[in-house]
Amino acid sequence: MQNQHQPRTPEHLSSKGYSLVLFQPGDTPVMRSLMRDYFDELGISLDSGALDKDIHDPVRIYDSGGMLLVKKGGSAVGCAGVRSLGPGVAELKRMYLVPGHRGGGLGRALLDAAIDLARSRGYKRLMLDTMLKLAAANRLYESAGFKDTQDYGDNPRAQRFMVLEL
Repeated sequence: MQNQHQPRTPEHLSSKGYSLVLFQPGDTPVMRSLMRDYFDELGISLDSGALDKDIHDPVRIYDSGGMLLVKKGGSAVGCAGVRSLGPGVAELKRMYLVPGHRGGGLGRALLDAAIDLARSRGYKRLMLDTMLKLAAANRLYESAGFKDTQDYGDNPRAQRFMVLEL
């Protein structure tokens, strides 16, 4: 994965023991564990095929974007990925925080870091898809400037599609 961009952890979070770091290949088991928790929370099954290929091969899928991990005390408590959809266009994927670490601005810091990561990789547009039942996430995306757009992918789980011009 590209390493030229290092995320900045806001002081109000670093003072609470949180750090934002770039995913490294050795972090694959940690990311997969977070995604299992995420899928369990949503009550959905992991697709062994193309739908969840990024979980099976994150090093390759996020190579031209990146994956961020939120750590506290050495343990990963969240993540967000940026993957290429084509020239100038990236997708925000797998944004997740473990319950108990939500609120207090951590989600905003993670989203801001993902947006900064996309910009640093030269992307001009950041897409995302989400579920309507993720009300807090939807509000967060809206507050960051994401706007509704048309369906751009093949995700049968998604109910809402959004875009942010970078």
